[in-house]
Amino acid sequence: MAEHGGEEALFRRLRLRLTVLCIAATGVIVLGMSGAALAVSQIQLTAKAEAAFQSDVNAILYHLRSQTVVDHTWISQTEAGGNLTLYLELSGQPILYAAADGGGRRELVERARAAAWQGYGVDLSLEPDLRCQPDQTVFFFEDGGLARYRAAVAKVPQEKGWIGALVIQSMAEEERELAVQRTAFGAFTLAALVLLALFAWYFTGRAVRPLAESRRRQNEFIAAASHELRSPLAVIHASLSALKDAAPEKAEHFTQLADGECMRMSRLVGDMLALANADSGSWTMYLEDAEPETLLLDVAEGFEHAAREKGVRLAVALPEKALGRFRWDRQRMVQALTVLTDNGLSYTPAGGSLGMGVERAGSGVRFTVADTGPGIPDGEKERVFERFYRTDRARTDREHYGLGLCIAREIISLHGGTIRAEDTPGGGATFVVELPGEGRA
Repeated sequence: MAEHGGEEALFRRLRLRLTVLCIAATGVIVLGMSGAALAVSQIQLTAKAEAAFQSDVNAILYHLRSQTVVDHTWISQTEAGGNLTLYLELSGQPILYAAADGGGRRELVERARAAAWQGYGVDLSLEPDLRCQPDQTVFFFEDGGLARYRAAVAKVPQEKGWIGALVIQSMAEEERELAVQRTAFGAFTLAALVLLALFAWYFTGRAVRPLAESRRRQNEFIAAASHELRSPLAVIHASLSALKDAAPEKAEHFTQLADGECMRMSRLVGDMLALANADSGSWTMYLEDAEPETLLLDVAEGFEHAAREKGVRLAVALPEKALGRFRWDRQRMVQALTVLTDNGLSYTPAGGSLGMGVERAGSGVRFTVADTGPGIPDGEKERVFERFYRTDRARTDREHYGLGLCIAREIISLHGGTIRAEDTPGGGATFVVELPGEGRA
């Protein structure tokens, strides 16, 4: 139990580390993409606001150039329409305009004029020098660090002097929109990271589960193999011990007993090595043309004597029309069919029958091996293909270790086919093997 709990903790830690790694790797991508999208969105918003402000400034300057009289109504409408503050001087003398917030307006204008002078050397009170002074200057300034403003200063020549124009726009609304965007993108990124964490936890769980299952099956395989190997080793050890003091007429008996157990152990080790090679993917396939009917007959011929001695009737059913040739590993297919036939014969009692058949199944073929033994319960029809699994736990047959059906399934899978267990009509078990492909004449 302690070892099992330790392995569970190990896989939990592995899952947690994989989850953190997945979140870190993909989180950087999500944050980068979200940051880039936010930056592009804010650049577009700022560019749109600057373009709108520049359009308002151009419209104001065009009006001042085309009109000889500045109307206070126009000033009021211009300020309200563009959320602007407009300050004008005629040849250095302010054009009076009674704004709602006179004190606040004066302070804002003074700050803007100071920023224009300190930053760009532009003073509305000075006569313009059109040879070296730009048509207009756009700049930014702050109101005591509490608010930011965008401003433009320009001088428009008149017949008798000039008009100095100072256009100021608060950036409060723009900054509110930027703040809303940052909040929205932040919420989106946080939600994406949470969903990513949930997905990563689920995904790593699915990724680790086969490893945990493989480890569990490996432990079960080792435990079962150790148990199976312990029995023949004990018999060999006992036989060799008895052989030391045995009379000459009994020595042969103990020698044969030890030799039989060695052969039994050799078959077991061979089966385990076959499964180990299948697990590692190192099984080599030697494909050649093979006729399904011939394979079935060869396997059946090998069991005729054993079936006759046991009193089991062995019947083979072949199709009327030849199935053609298929590209299979002939030796491995014979091995798989041999496993199924040997398994069926061992579970069929005297007086029973064992049927073997092959037929067309779509473009492929279907092999069947049906016995009249005790059958397989529905809940165990899939488990019979597990390693060291026997449906009859009380069975004392020392020639079967519960590996044959597992090996047969591996061989069938290598050929792209499937194998399943069904009920034989009237009682017993039927193993059905279906293989894809199209036979060639």
